[in-house]
Amino acid sequence: MKKGILACVIASTVIGNPLTFRLQRYSMFQQSSITGKVSPSEAAEAAWIISAKDTLKTTILWGNFSLQTRPGTYTLMVSAKPPYKNILLGNLEVKQNKVLNIGEIILQK
Repeated sequence: MKKGILACVIASTVIGNPLTFRLQRYSMFQQSSITGKVSPSEAAEAAWIISAKDTLKTTILWGNFSLQTRPGTYTLMVSAKPPYKNILLGNLEVKQNKVLNIGEIILQK
């Protein structure tokens, strides 16, 4: 009987600790990112974020984009298909472990 209780205690400790550890590790490595939406979605090609140290690009799917990055100040460029015009948004401040949501960007002809 004592072996059965000890086995249950060991099993709950082994099963419980990895889950707790993984949750703690995940929260330690949260990423900073820039997200947004582009309309009309079929007119958008890609989203770029540009800084003095980094340039990142992502495709725009169903009008949405998201780029994980380091904290810092960025310029966002959305490249558009003709007859729409590209858009530049500057001085976007990304903070540590925060998501900067740009909101909706409406492309102009």
